[in-house]
Amino acid sequence: MSKKLTQQFACSRMMLPEHCGSLRQHAKSLMRAEEQRWPLTDEQLQAEQQQLLEEALGHKLRVEFTLLDESGRSSLSGVPYRLDETAGMIYIDTGSGKPVKIRAASVIGMASYS
Repeated sequence: MSKKLTQQFACSRMMLPEHCGSLRQHAKSLMRAEEQRWPLTDEQLQAEQQQLLEEALGHKLRVEFTLLDESGRSSLSGVPYRLDETAGMIYIDTGSGKPVKIRAASVIGMASYS
């Protein structure tokens, strides 16, 4: 049985460096595509996030937003102070002076600091 397992992977010893490099590149592109994939969210999670955002707007709570855009996932922490529903924008005070505006559609997660 062990001879069969060693013979099964014997062909991988004969791979050219170019093939190994292209396999690594393909694996990286698959990981990048997985990072940029939109997660599935249910209605209950969306309702909880909407409630968290409304609570943060009313009580000036600090929230960490997880965003997804063309460059991948990123996070932004700050106090939301305005929500423009017609434009789909959330205005956030990060404490660094200039406020930041983000698209509400790019938010895939929120967490509150208590």
